[in-house]
Amino acid sequence: MDIRERYLEILDQMEFHGDESDVPIFWKEDREATIAKLVDEAVEMLKNYREKDYNYDANVILSEAKFVLKVGRNTFSGTVDQVRQNDDNSFTLLDFKSSKFPPNQTFLDVDYQLGLYALACWKGVFKLPDGTMRMLEIPPEKLVIAYYQLRDHIPYKRNGKGFQAGDERGDPRRFTSRSRDQLKVLKRDVAAIASNINRGVFPRNPGTINCPACTYSGICTGDSRIDGLSASQVKSIETLTIQMEEAA
Repeated sequence: MDIRERYLEILDQMEFHGDESDVPIFWKEDREATIAKLVDEAVEMLKNYREKDYNYDANVILSEAKFVLKVGRNTFSGTVDQVRQNDDNSFTLLDFKSSKFPPNQTFLDVDYQLGLYALACWKGVFKLPDGTMRMLEIPPEKLVIAYYQLRDHIPYKRNGKGFQAGDERGDPRRFTSRSRDQLKVLKRDVAAIASNINRGVFPRNPGTINCPACTYSGICTGDSRIDGLSASQVKSIETLTIQMEEAA
């Protein structure tokens, strides 16, 4: 398979024939130059990904697998990028990312999304390639989660301290896991948050990191989590905070 040709086909499909092809794309720079750069980076990432033994020899049991998961009174749905079965009969869940700045280990160890993926592998129901639905029933102690930073496969363009031009940027896999106790806490947190969302309670979370990147900053005012909320909504947030502190 020619990676470059296939990538251009997919890009064309997404831009002109996809579900959101009617939404105009704002190109920060020249369209053709931007696409050429995207294609070059994609080819480097996918080529080097494919050449790694831990990828080439992997026993992939699920890819782009949809699941449903019951947490409290709420049902969540999602898609897991990949699940692999290892030689020792353990499993690795991979979450592929192409962002420029990967999160640190502390974030990975507490991230709700990765935790819900782990919970889904244990208690959720997955749609298999043949269309049937089945639980994987992978217990937490048998599962490792790998945040896979695809851009680490893009080689350095020039020499630097500790690396040479042409070297890749290190192991793209950042590993984490969840214990049974951690997943128990996660279920309590998620159930409490979902309960408040169902009641229309969306507390603010102001901060120097969140606010500048938030698309709602123009209509969201106040300096605390409770500004603009009713007394009953404030009480719901206080209850949620207590529940999460008790769960921790």
